[in-house]
Amino acid sequence: MSWITDPWSTELVTRAGLELVLIGALGGALGVFVVVRGLPFTVEAFSHAIFPGAVIAAALGGSIVLGGLVAAVAAAVGMALAARHLGTGDETAIGVVFTGMFAAGALLLAALGPLDRDVTSFLFGDLLGVTRTDLVVTAIVAAGIGLLVTIVRRPLVASSFDPEAAAAAGVRVERLDLLLLCVLALAVVVSVRAVGNVLVLALFVTPAASARLVCRRLSTTMALAIALGVASGVGGLYVSFHARVAAGGAVVLVATGLFVLTWLVSPRRGMLAIALRARAARPARA
Repeated sequence: MSWITDPWSTELVTRAGLELVLIGALGGALGVFVVVRGLPFTVEAFSHAIFPGAVIAAALGGSIVLGGLVAAVAAAVGMALAARHLGTGDETAIGVVFTGMFAAGALLLAALGPLDRDVTSFLFGDLLGVTRTDLVVTAIVAAGIGLLVTIVRRPLVASSFDPEAAAAAGVRVERLDLLLLCVLALAVVVSVRAVGNVLVLALFVTPAASARLVCRRLSTTMALAIALGVASGVGGLYVSFHARVAAGGAVVLVATGLFVLTWLVSPRRGMLAIALRARAARPARA
């Protein structure tokens, strides 16, 4: 029992665990749309695009999270405008915006630095540095995004699977796309503070990808993705605590391990199920 209870004996680790639960649930819920719409590169772009906002906020003595959020929303609007009105493809627009903003952040850091440790935590994460205020902000963001996704769920699902048919049915696809980009930007900002922009992509892709291997309906896929995201966060925290390794890396490795396990045992697409079906088909051919 001590192996289970020891990590929760200090407030520091307890806050980190609650933060991981919230981020895991948030990443699992939004990750379904990231995977369905093919937006992993977009999530990666946001994790880099927040850097100049974080640097400016730190230099002015303001909120790092707020500065990152302003930069992320600006990046979302820039990506949408470049993709829709300049004739560039989505991936091209994303590549131009996020590399430009990350380069601007690097130059600002060199010009305004040295700054405090909070800026570098956006690159590598600082899970054990999560404060009560960070936890409250993450909880509010997660609840708000959950409510918003619930409200626009039907048109969002329709535009994700068949945007042309959704547009013909009266759904304003471009507005939904921009809304989803802004929501992803907000979710990435609160997640990067804990795990860093190097690893945040895994939390928005791996649990959802695992769930897609098992489930067919979007509602069950989202529920399983949330469960896997939370399990990855809690499991990674245990690995980090007992093995004394970096928490962010441990969380991602647990998520990856769950993906591999799902890939092996999935009744629909798992390697074991495919092998068994192939073995059962051999006598029939004979």
